[in-house]
Amino acid sequence: MVEAGSDKPVRRTPRTAVAALAVTVVTMAMFGTGLSFAQSGGVGTPGGTTTPPPTPPAGSMMFPVGGAHTIGQGFGAARSGHTHQGQDIMAPCGTPLVAVSRAKVKWVSSQRLAGNYVVIRNKKLHQDYMYAHLATRASVSRGQVVMPGQQVGIVGQTGDASACHLHFELWVGKWYRGGHPVDPLPYLQTYAGY
Repeated sequence: MVEAGSDKPVRRTPRTAVAALAVTVVTMAMFGTGLSFAQSGGVGTPGGTTTPPPTPPAGSMMFPVGGAHTIGQGFGAARSGHTHQGQDIMAPCGTPLVAVSRAKVKWVSSQRLAGNYVVIRNKKLHQDYMYAHLATRASVSRGQVVMPGQQVGIVGQTGDASACHLHFELWVGKWYRGGHPVDPLPYLQTYAGY
């Protein structure tokens, strides 16, 4: 490497090499590596083609947002008359939403606060996953079995939402039928793509 404005080579010491590596790792952690772009089947160059990502194994867990995202308001945050029962994941409107696991679609509907929503159930784990504020009606049907990474909708701003995001709830047991919500963030942090 040559120093700017000089023809003298710059010598890298082990300390500067480690520092450069650390900056690279932090940058990749902050901005990603493009993996989520690839997982979402992102748009290629004009005239180019994209290859769909491989289907993950049926037992795997996937992050519910198939694109760039940030973590927003979390579980237990104070709300008017209640507490927040999920985790907000901020993403541009239109970003694909995918099934976190192999599951059966239990509800596809709309509600004043949740907007368009879908609930899927992983019977084996005794967990329900609720996705709210979808831009349009979910792209799956009640009774349909979905696989991890399969698109179930797109990020929107319907219902009581002031910005484009996914409101994601994790219920142990059945959603509003004997189950109870738990903080999904620790689970989300272990899913592929986080």
